Amino acid sequence: MRPLPKSIVSWVELALIAVVVSACATGGDPLTSRTEYDTLVPGWESKFTLDWKVEPEKDGTSRLYGRIYSHYGQHASPFRVLGMALDQGGKVVGQRIAWVPGGVPGFTQVYFEIDHLATAASYKVTVWDYTLIEARDTLP
Repeated sequence: MRPLPKSIVSWVELALIAVVVSACATGGDPLTSRTEYDTLVPGWESKFTLDWKVEPEKDGTSRLYGRIYSHYGQHASPFRVLGMALDQGGKVVGQRIAWVPGGVPGFTQVYFEIDHLATAASYKVTVWDYTLIEARDTLP
């Protein structure tokens, strides 16, 4: 079998590079075409439930506070929650991530709060991320 001429190989390489670059392109202004994420751990709802309320702060911002309920047997730490301020159309106009000190032990409930969130028409709170701590096996 004869090898391909060098010019054909160069064109194939160039075409491959063009495909890769176009696949990576964002297709718009990066400041106006952001993707909004509400968690780094899809499926967190199968392990945790959130119950929360909103309270105005003296500085004109809002504070979200409530409880995280664990329906899972392992300790989750570190653990962070995301509070989002939403406009009338449901678009995110402000957000903050807050640590849950000590994490969330299995089958318990813990308190959390997110301070200094923008005042908005509505709010949403999700689990941003967590790490499950595996129990160590101990030998006698």
